[in-house]
Amino acid sequence: MTDKLRTFDLDHNLPPLPVPSLEETVARYLESVEPLVDILEFDAVKAAANDLLAPGGAGRKLQAALEARAANSDNWLAGWWEDVAYLSYPESLVVNSSIGISTDARYAPGDQANRAAQLTGGTLDFYLSILNETMPPEVQRDGSGFDMSLLQRFFATTRLPGWAGDRIATFGGGQTRHIIVVRNHRFFEVDCIDAEGERISDGDLMVQFQRIIAQADAADPAPAIGVLTAARRPDWSNARDRLASSPVNRQSLDAIDRALFLVCLDTDVAASFEDLARAGLYGQKGNRWHDKSLHLVIDPQGRFTIHGEHSPVDAGAWVPLIEAIGGPADPLAPQSDTSAPPPRELTWEVSPETTADIADASVVFDNLTRDLDLRIAHFDAFGKDLIKTFKTGPDPFLQMSFMLAYYRLYGRLPKTYEAASTRMYKGGRTETIRTASNQALAFVSQMDDVTVPAATKVDLLRAAFAEHSKRGKEASAGYGSDRHLLGLQLIAKDAGVNELPAFFSQEIFKRGWELSTAQLPMRVGFVNHFGPVCANGYGIGYIIKNDHVNLNVTSLRSHPDTDSSKYLGEISRAMHDLRSVFELVAEPVA
Repeated sequence: MTDKLRTFDLDHNLPPLPVPSLEETVARYLESVEPLVDILEFDAVKAAANDLLAPGGAGRKLQAALEARAANSDNWLAGWWEDVAYLSYPESLVVNSSIGISTDARYAPGDQANRAAQLTGGTLDFYLSILNETMPPEVQRDGSGFDMSLLQRFFATTRLPGWAGDRIATFGGGQTRHIIVVRNHRFFEVDCIDAEGERISDGDLMVQFQRIIAQADAADPAPAIGVLTAARRPDWSNARDRLASSPVNRQSLDAIDRALFLVCLDTDVAASFEDLARAGLYGQKGNRWHDKSLHLVIDPQGRFTIHGEHSPVDAGAWVPLIEAIGGPADPLAPQSDTSAPPPRELTWEVSPETTADIADASVVFDNLTRDLDLRIAHFDAFGKDLIKTFKTGPDPFLQMSFMLAYYRLYGRLPKTYEAASTRMYKGGRTETIRTASNQALAFVSQMDDVTVPAATKVDLLRAAFAEHSKRGKEASAGYGSDRHLLGLQLIAKDAGVNELPAFFSQEIFKRGWELSTAQLPMRVGFVNHFGPVCANGYGIGYIIKNDHVNLNVTSLRSHPDTDSSKYLGEISRAMHDLRSVFELVAEPVA
């Protein structure tokens, strides 16, 4: 019984992350590349792949070194992944790395302090259930577990900037007992857990938030210290060093770094889906500390979204928290006072150099957020219930809709990333499902040909669904190609390979993900938010509910070839067309 298990009991029995064979990975990679390039390019890719597989060649040396690393580690990718995927990235976290998850903007209970107290109380309960290991572990159908260790990094975790690379700092073990609340650029430290490990009540939290709102709104304008965390990472590292030269500032920085999480009491109203998405993805300038792993964001009417830093925790690990706290709740009883210590406002000594740093970071923030073309669709024509009657999974249906929509706009398939979780392994994070396939290309190229019978289109579509499902299972089992190929590159020094094989320098290998996609299986959440990962790309977050689908599409306004509204419209059209082609062949079976 899982309810008898402690949170991390199953972690000890998780298997190590496997290393696929070189032949398997190369074969999967070639299958994923073929629909993306022309015949001549593919011949060059195959030739480079054959060189990589050559007996006694560099590829074999890299594989042997990686297998040796794996033999001495529970997770051969651990330590590498965070550095390569996140911490060595020098650009701003805003849009480029930060993520958000919003709830429904139509749910506005009306009282900011009341709603913030409920959400904070629920989040503290979630934290204490991890700290005290009373949360049951997530379990697979066969009774084995998923790695739960990532959940510890929701809390008291910050990404510290560095000139040559960042690092993650987690202040665990129950040593942190406070949160930070921010309003109008002012940061307040609020004690939430007493010496016995008990949290304060929701009513007491509500009073504390009311005090903060009143104090911050009555005060003179404050410098937007929080926007410093939106700067390029080397610039923020230098700015933070200047800031920390003051003992007063060091104390304030330490309070933020060690805080369990942030509560952002915004003054901007997020009345639309897109407003709330933007509040989650980057938010009110200066009212975030983008380095922190978790922010609860509440607008003046009680709407709720989450903002977070991606490097410590994958978005999928946020699902249990959102499910625990994100639903509607009855209002708290009125309360006018509390015996808890009053909130302590953090103080800052702002030098002329820091004032200049704030101005520079504000420009970075403004440029990034103005350039972001973010659009939300609440697609309410149908959802997973209807899709399942077509005898397919909802996720392949959505992914093929993305493929068809892109093909109609650009006349080709995009290089596509879909996130798959590898938490069935120790320290598992993610692997890539490469959605673009020969089967997908065969379908999209025939879909709009009126001479092709509907039955043929359905057969092609089912073949594309089947290939996508196969790739998804392989990726979750640790047998995708992308993490393995990354490992081969990173092990080169240890393997004594001074020059990487030509395989890794080809254009299609280095090309960015033109679609970066991620689904969150959630009942409470509205949709997840993130930016595109390359200049000519789209970021697509989506949640498939029983009778509707929520979609978030982002791109950059500065790129002439992308348009989020146009692409989102084509996705909607493609979803209707996929439904129509099935219904032309036969009525769906209820």
